[in-house]
Amino acid sequence: MAEPKASFTPETLAAAGFPTISYDVLEEGVEFRSGDHLLRPEDVEAYAFAVEDYDPWFFAPGPFGAPIGHPTILANQALMMRHNNYFVPAGLHARMIYDFVNPIPLGVRARTMGNLAEKYVRRDKPYMVTEYHTAGETGGTLVNGNFVQMIFKEDTAPASGSSRRREPEPPQFDPSTTQAEGRGGRLELGQDLPPLSRSLEQRQIDVYSGVKPLSIHTDEDWARAKGFRTTIAQGMMSTAYVSTLMTSAVGEGFVVGGHMDARFLRPVFCGDTLDIRSRIIGFTREKEQTRVHVTVKAHNQSGDQTMAAVSSALCY
Repeated sequence: MAEPKASFTPETLAAAGFPTISYDVLEEGVEFRSGDHLLRPEDVEAYAFAVEDYDPWFFAPGPFGAPIGHPTILANQALMMRHNNYFVPAGLHARMIYDFVNPIPLGVRARTMGNLAEKYVRRDKPYMVTEYHTAGETGGTLVNGNFVQMIFKEDTAPASGSSRRREPEPPQFDPSTTQAEGRGGRLELGQDLPPLSRSLEQRQIDVYSGVKPLSIHTDEDWARAKGFRTTIAQGMMSTAYVSTLMTSAVGEGFVVGGHMDARFLRPVFCGDTLDIRSRIIGFTREKEQTRVHVTVKAHNQSGDQTMAAVSSALCY
């Protein structure tokens, strides 16, 4: 029999400044801060492997000059902020919102700041809402947004959910605009963008999440202890697929000026194959530019929907 693994007690962690995360411990308004992250060539290559996106803009000079990182490449930096304040045994991502303000250039040193905007209980499950702001070392904003996470309050909690916060008003589409030019050609109302298929292997999940013991993403025994049949992919991996669709179809106006709001409806397991499909639902006008609006859905090999998203980008 294997020797038992050493671990911290909750009391030891709390005394060192890392109380175990729980609804009662969370205080609205508490501020979060990440460490600095230097975007290195190997980071870009690893992310491309994890999400299967090898856009030439990531590896050679393009419309923004130097190579850039994938628009969602710093999402984990925002997610991990709470780990600087609490010990987090496990949780489920319910929703992720991005506003892409500037490209993320190779070599940037980025930091994410945030705060606990809200906590609430829905269907007897506790949730936390974090607002975040990611910027380069010179202070230029790269990405803004917020995300919703469910906190495991018991040993197992295999369901997800969504925020109860008041929703913004839906966009009022311009009926006189039915088409615009994109990176991949003309974009038209009702058009289906080229679909994506992604089969998630453990190695990709490992690279995306980082291999850690006691992780529902990379430790199969721990995932089963938390009520899952095997390891699960981070919800944010699916947002990278939305980004791939939008960057490929629209181009620069997603990298700078893009928006995404993704809800994670059920876990994506290691070995699942996702079918990601999208449709143009309308256009709006912003000063002298046109914004295209798209719905995106992901389904697994059994036909179960795992994600529902809306996204938009500026057409140049």
